[in-house]
Amino acid sequence: MTDYRAYEWMVRHMNDKERWDYVKEEMRTEPLTLSPKISHTIRNTEHGLLFILARYKFPLKMLLPRKHLKVLDLGCNDGLGDLMIFQDCDCEQVVGVDFDADAIAWANANIACEGLSFIAGDFMGMDVYPRGGDAVISLDVIEHIPVEREDEYFSTICKNLKKNGIAIIGTPNVTMVPYSSPWNKIAHINNYSQTRLYEAMSKYFENVFIFGMNDEVLHTGMYPMASYIMAMGCGVREREDK
Repeated sequence: MTDYRAYEWMVRHMNDKERWDYVKEEMRTEPLTLSPKISHTIRNTEHGLLFILARYKFPLKMLLPRKHLKVLDLGCNDGLGDLMIFQDCDCEQVVGVDFDADAIAWANANIACEGLSFIAGDFMGMDVYPRGGDAVISLDVIEHIPVEREDEYFSTICKNLKKNGIAIIGTPNVTMVPYSSPWNKIAHINNYSQTRLYEAMSKYFENVFIFGMNDEVLHTGMYPMASYIMAMGCGVREREDK
């Protein structure tokens, strides 16, 4: 029986409850315990999970046309965004790195699989794909990096990319600082405007594209009104001082 004929039979011979029970049984899988971060987000910021997923949707869309990707996520936390990219893109390997050992332990226990792995540790200076990665993603990380370590941060990104690789960096807009939560004001020690992020990335990439983001909506223009900045760097520069 083809799928269509099975559907036709269910429509004719099952009531609504019977059809739902059938579909529910077909979808049954092992329950997934939420990570500490996602649990906190759902309990305390009702839209927070949507924002996290929407931010990862941008690199996902940018990577879709490419094949056999090697992707590195610096500051991946629980790896939920990496799972999205691994499932939807043509990835050979996705590696997430974060110094939050609890988050990485959750990721390795719940979502890691062949081709999707997670490392606990400080990513600064790390060689996961020495000059061989297709993309490096780093969302909600750079605002935590001290100014004096910016070069080390960007150099780590570049050393894990092919010459034609891309880097996607996301950070809250500096204009949002007055409206930030108390813990974000403590943790976000290095805030960026779109101009400052563009200038910083232009030292390391031939081409830099800046986007603004409000909630789940990505746009170009009106940057001071954007709550979040997304930047994509393309073409790693050869730097004489390195």
